[in-house]
Amino acid sequence: MKRHFRSTLFLLTIALILISAASVRADGGSADSSYLITPDGRRVPAPLGYVFSKRIGSGFSDPQDLFVDSSSGKIYVADSGNNRIVVMNRSGGVLLEISEGLNSPEGVFVDPAGDIWVADAGNQRIATFSSDGIFKAEYHKPQSDLLEGYEFSPHKVVVDRRGFIFAVTGSDQNLGVLVMDTTERFRGFFGRVRTPFKLTRFLANLFATDAQKLRMEKVKPSPLGNIHLDASGFIYAVSPVLDVDQIQRLNAVGQNVYGEGLHTGAGRFWEKLTGGEGQFFGEFSQSTNSGSQFVDVAVDAKLGVVSALDLNTYQIYQYDQTGNLIAIFGGRGQRAGMFAKPISIAAGDDGTLYILDTGRSDIEVLTPTDTMRLIHQASFEYFNGNYQGAADLWKQVASYDTNFTLAHSGLGKALLRQNRYAEAMEQYRLAEDRGGYSAAFNEYRYAWLRSHFGVAGLSVAGFMLITALWGKAIGRVTRRARDKFWGTMNRIDLRSVPVLLALAIASWMVSLSVLSFHFRTQRPEETRLIIEGGKILVPWLTWCISAIGISEIFFGRGTFRQIILSSARALMPLILFAIPINLLTNVLTLNEASLYQWLWYGVWALVAWNFFKQGEDLHNFGTGESILTMALTLFGIVILWALAGLIYALTSEILRFIGQIILEIYVRRF
Repeated sequence: MKRHFRSTLFLLTIALILISAASVRADGGSADSSYLITPDGRRVPAPLGYVFSKRIGSGFSDPQDLFVDSSSGKIYVADSGNNRIVVMNRSGGVLLEISEGLNSPEGVFVDPAGDIWVADAGNQRIATFSSDGIFKAEYHKPQSDLLEGYEFSPHKVVVDRRGFIFAVTGSDQNLGVLVMDTTERFRGFFGRVRTPFKLTRFLANLFATDAQKLRMEKVKPSPLGNIHLDASGFIYAVSPVLDVDQIQRLNAVGQNVYGEGLHTGAGRFWEKLTGGEGQFFGEFSQSTNSGSQFVDVAVDAKLGVVSALDLNTYQIYQYDQTGNLIAIFGGRGQRAGMFAKPISIAAGDDGTLYILDTGRSDIEVLTPTDTMRLIHQASFEYFNGNYQGAADLWKQVASYDTNFTLAHSGLGKALLRQNRYAEAMEQYRLAEDRGGYSAAFNEYRYAWLRSHFGVAGLSVAGFMLITALWGKAIGRVTRRARDKFWGTMNRIDLRSVPVLLALAIASWMVSLSVLSFHFRTQRPEETRLIIEGGKILVPWLTWCISAIGISEIFFGRGTFRQIILSSARALMPLILFAIPINLLTNVLTLNEASLYQWLWYGVWALVAWNFFKQGEDLHNFGTGESILTMALTLFGIVILWALAGLIYALTSEILRFIGQIILEIYVRRF
C-alpha cells in the first residue's frame, strides 16, 4: 500500500510539472553541426559534411588573420600579439617568421608572385615582403583632399592583378574599402555599402524640427569587415553588421553580384521602402535577437564554394557559386570539429578548410567527406552549364540519403535546366522547396498551354458561344437559385447554427487540403484539426459573447437569438468561396500570389461586412453607431482573449507551485 501511494504521488507530481511546463517554450539550444535550413526557415538533418583532421601551429598570441597559398601550399598567419607573420607548411612546420618593424599586424595576403602583403595596423601602413621575408616596401595613407580626417589603420588587405591595393581600414566614416596603387595614389573607395531607403526614417526627417534633426543619430553606411580575392578577380566581402547581403561578391566596379535572383523582395516597392530588399545569409538567433555576424569568408580556388565564418555561433555557413546554402557545420565547443573562438578561415585547393582559432591559439583543419565532395562537384558542374553531369551527381548524393533535401533541390535545378519540368517539380516537392516548385510549374504550365493551345482556344470559344446564346436563361436560373438560397437562409433557426458552423469549419479544412504545394505554409501532417477548427470557432464564439454584451450596453434591439443567427449567416462567404479560391492555387505560380491574396481579402471583407450589418439590421443603428459598436465589439474580443490568457497563465503557475510542493514533500518524506 505504501509503495502504491509513493508511485501514485510521484506520477501525480510529474503530471503537474509537465502540465505547468506546457506553457513555457525554451529558446535556442545547442546548435546541431549537421543540419540545413529549408527555404521556409526550418532546420532539417543533413549528412556530415566535414570531419576534423588535425590541429597545427602553436605559440600564437591573439592571431587575427589566415591565408593559404594554393599554389605553394604554404600557410600564413598574422600573429598580432607577437608582432609577426608566421609561414608554415601544411603539416604545421614553421618555415619562416617575419617580424621586422611589425606592430600588431592584422591582415596578410600573398600575391601570385609570392610577395607577402601585411596590414600593419599598429604602424598605420601596409608593408610588403618577398617570399623569403625580406622587406620590400611600405605604403601609408594616400595624400588626397578627400581623405582629410580619415583614419588609416589597415586591418585587412588584398592586391589585384593590376597592383591595386584594397585595404579595410578602421575609419568611422565607413566609406568602403580604400583603394590605392603602389605609388600611394588614391584610387577611390570600393564596395561602399549603400544605405537603404527606409520609410520610417524619411517620415521622421519630414516632420522633425531643425533642433530634433540635430539630435537624430546620423545614418552611416555599414562597414565591410573582411575581404577575399578569388581566382577570377572578384572580391568577396563580409559585413558583421548588415541585416541582409552580409556576404557580397563585388565585381570590378564594386557592384554586388552574389545571389542574383535570390534576393528577398527584389524589385518590390514595399521592400524598397522599408529597406528589406536583399539576400539574407546565415540564420536568425532568438537568443541574441540578431542574424549571423560574419567575420571572414573563404572561396575554394578550384570549385568556387564560399565558406563564411559566423562569430555569433562559431559555425561555418557554406554556399555555392550562386548563393544557395549547401552546408552548416562547426559550432562552439571543446570536442573535435568545434571551436573556442574562430577569427579567420581559408580554403585549400582540395576542399580542405583551415580555421584560425584565437581561443585555442592554433589552426583547426577540416576535410570534406565524400558526400560533401560530390555536393561541391555537382554545384560546380551546374554553375558551369553541365546540367546532365550535375543531375547524375545529385542522384548519387540522393542515393546516400533519400531524405537529404539539398540533393533533391539540386537535382530539381538540374532537371529544370534540361526542360524536364514534371520531374523537376517532383524533386522540388521532395526538397520542400516551394520557390523552385513554382518556377518549374511555371515552365510546365507554359509548355502545356503551348501544346494544348487548340483545345484551350476551342474551350474558350465554346464558353463564349454558350454565354451569348443562353446568357439570359442562365442569368434567370442563377438569380432564381440565389433568391431561393437567401430566402432559405433568412428562415433558418437556432438548430441550423451548428450546421453552418460545421460547414464553415469543413470548408476551411477542405480548402487547406486542396491548396497547391507551393502555396502551403505547413505540411499536411502538421495540420492540427483542433487548432484549425478553433481558428473559426473561437473568434466566432467570442464575437457573439462580446456583441451581446455591447448591444445590451447600447440598448440594441437585437435579441440573443438574432445575434447568434446573423453571426452564423455572416460566415457564408467563407463557406462558399474558401474551396474554389484554394483550388485556384493549382493553376497559379508564386509570382501570381497577389491575386490569391486579394481574393482572400475579398472573402474576409465580405465576412466583416456581414458582421457590420448586424448593427444596422438588428439594432436599427445608424452607420456611425454601427461602426462604433463593431469597434467596441472587437475591443471586447481582445479583452476576452486577454482574460483567457491571464487565467491560463495563473492556472499554470498554481499547478507548477502545487507540483513543486508535492515534489518537495515526496523527496523529504521518502
